[in-house]
Amino acid sequence: MTVASTVPNGVHELTVLDGNQSNRANLQFVFFYQTEDKGNIRQQMSVRMRMAFYEAMSHYPILYGELQRQDEAVRIVVSDDSQNKLKPRYDEYNVTERVADIAAAQYNWALWPKELLSVCPVRPPYGSTAELPLVHVVMTWHPDGMGFLVSIDHSVADGVGLGTLLNQWASIMREGQILLPVDADHAAVYQDLVSSVKELQGGWFYDYVDSLPEVVPTAVVGKELDENTAISDMDPRAPQQVEMALRQNTHAMRVTPEAMQRLLDDSPQPASAIRLAYALMWQRYIAAMSTSANSPEQMCLVNVIHSSRHLVDRPCYIGNAVCPVYSQLALDDLLASPISAVANDIGQNMHAVTGSQWLAFAQMINDPVRQAKFYTVFANPSALQLTISNVSRVPYFGVDFGFGAPSHITLYPMVIPGFAVWLPLSSEGGLHILWNLPEHVFNVLKQDSHLTRYVEVLF
Repeated sequence: MTVASTVPNGVHELTVLDGNQSNRANLQFVFFYQTEDKGNIRQQMSVRMRMAFYEAMSHYPILYGELQRQDEAVRIVVSDDSQNKLKPRYDEYNVTERVADIAAAQYNWALWPKELLSVCPVRPPYGSTAELPLVHVVMTWHPDGMGFLVSIDHSVADGVGLGTLLNQWASIMREGQILLPVDADHAAVYQDLVSSVKELQGGWFYDYVDSLPEVVPTAVVGKELDENTAISDMDPRAPQQVEMALRQNTHAMRVTPEAMQRLLDDSPQPASAIRLAYALMWQRYIAAMSTSANSPEQMCLVNVIHSSRHLVDRPCYIGNAVCPVYSQLALDDLLASPISAVANDIGQNMHAVTGSQWLAFAQMINDPVRQAKFYTVFANPSALQLTISNVSRVPYFGVDFGFGAPSHITLYPMVIPGFAVWLPLSSEGGLHILWNLPEHVFNVLKQDSHLTRYVEVLF
């Protein structure tokens, strides 16, 4: 699948995603972005933004097509007729509700004020997409600023790259030119960037990362926290305290392309590479947890229940980037099964999974200082911080973290730290993984030959 196609007509196959097809078929991303400008933007700026949007989208004829799904196949069919009626759409609305009200709702669409929901471009949950544009942007004017509602189909965001689309739009707004070629695939663009460009220009994301402190506290409020301290949606501690506490147990690992191929070769049953890697991490994580006799953490072995933010069969998959995992395997079966069997079991019960590769991430991790900061900032499974980070601060993460998200898996009365981040570097670049782990579990994993055959422990 190419990033974009310069061919106006044709059939464009989208990358097949892991997960339950029936559950993800109607998923849609809807993001709300608040601008830094607290006052009204001048009219000519509004016109410029509209023109830049359509100019950026015009470089992607694939977005002027009709989305079609059949079994596991996802494709966009572009014809002369569809180009005339399905072009990306841009609207503006004045609303009386304040941006602060949306922030108070934690950017969760289910809690948004009613007036904002009335202009939100939401697809019918089970209706046909034939008459709907693949990309729909709404600019909302509020008394205390302005915002954007960016609506894009789940499959299109993964196959084309939402981060690339937004970068193109922003680049035209700033400089009147596009950042990247429109006829190159992910791997080619990635290799070109790595070899010739140190970083993407004008990146507010980098400015945010650069503003973060380099030294991460090792204690919270003057004392060390017990590793079994419960952290949940209702945790009385301030989000910053929760974040610092979780950073203490953050570890980074890597699956190289060679190890990924080795994992594929060792699997007796067919399964996708990312799903196999996820199943491997999950199985060995459970095995390490099981080393403690009568550990309450074994509750997760029968059926892992995500926090209330998981969106099962919802028409919209908002930027909370949650990844509930439902495994029906019992403990003994889970530990004894081949990785491919675990992968297929999880895949049959997983609800929202994405496989996008974002060029901005690939650029960032080539900078060791930014990489180190990244490893601490986004290793926080606090639901409050997760929602704000994904939607308000760093929009790209709302898409990419659908798989192996920095989710917090709630099991009353405790929380089990789980996978923090999966970071695909490119289509052939392997994976970077962040993991929130108690130290005793991490020590077991480091000695687990079933894991270290494929996974390199960084720290």
